[in-house]
Amino acid sequence: MSGPPSVNDQAPSVLQSRARLLEMASVFSELSDGTLRALARRMRPVSLAAGETLRLGAQGGDLVIFLATGSCEGAILDAAGKVVLTRRPKPGDLLILPAPRGSDRFVTSIHGLSDATLLTLDRDGLMEALGADVEAVSIGLDKLWEQELAAADAAQAQEAWRAAAPIAAFFSAKGGSGATTLAINAAAALADKYPRQVLLLDLSEPFGHAALLTDLIATGSIAGASKAPLADFTKNLRGAIVNHRSGLGVLPATLRPEEVDLLNADLTTRALDVVAPGQRVIVADLGTSLAEASLVVIERAQCLIVVVPPEIAAMTDARRALAVFRDIMGVPQ
Repeated sequence: MSGPPSVNDQAPSVLQSRARLLEMASVFSELSDGTLRALARRMRPVSLAAGETLRLGAQGGDLVIFLATGSCEGAILDAAGKVVLTRRPKPGDLLILPAPRGSDRFVTSIHGLSDATLLTLDRDGLMEALGADVEAVSIGLDKLWEQELAAADAAQAQEAWRAAAPIAAFFSAKGGSGATTLAINAAAALADKYPRQVLLLDLSEPFGHAALLTDLIATGSIAGASKAPLADFTKNLRGAIVNHRSGLGVLPATLRPEEVDLLNADLTTRALDVVAPGQRVIVADLGTSLAEASLVVIERAQCLIVVVPPEIAAMTDARRALAVFRDIMGVPQ
């Protein structure tokens, strides 16, 4: 899978496209243009035919693999042959992560669902190109790996519990009132009782910070999952949940402001129908939003917590919001 790059492989337009692909991955998004181009020059294309399975052996744990074109499914197996994680990404997505050095050896298997092109970047080439950014990216990659292993554990726990979870929603009419902090702490406390079966749904638009405040790297969102074919929605939505080692899962509604328009009532309903079974509790951080997505959650919630700071404007807005909940939406006192 290595070798000298061809002339066409290093064309400016090709390198620019690959640098953009790297920039869209959360772990590389803060790198400078020069560093992104250096990484792009070290990426190697690999063709994968429909129906073909590529097995990378132990070296698979030392590769970062992106899907450039086509469709495929990637899996990482541990030394005993147990599937640790699977991915069915859309073009441009990160497909396979490198396992941390010193960890158990892992085997990577990639199956082509259609003719596809992969872009690979080995760990040594990655570290060589990063320069001063090597420590930050290494920490980010290892954190993503921990999240993937936590996700695998969560999937096993949720498989044994298929009842739909009740929803507790946090809302504040004023930003900065602490609703997000309260939602995170409530979810963390519940996750201590029900590890890997508590989901924090971040509906604070347009910039949710639940993943950031829980020291996680958001890799997907509800809005992002909706961009894939309908048949892949469930798998992609579950893949967008990032899992903390404490047992708490976090699902962002959006990652970018331009995704907000995708988050309508129908999409939110479909997302809740997918994630509720298997969870013991869903904690929703609504922020200050009364958009369609938040209204769907409020209608389905068993508990609505309204956070009101001791300020005249905040209390006035909270009173108006409570009137909407009671008189229009029929939310009981």
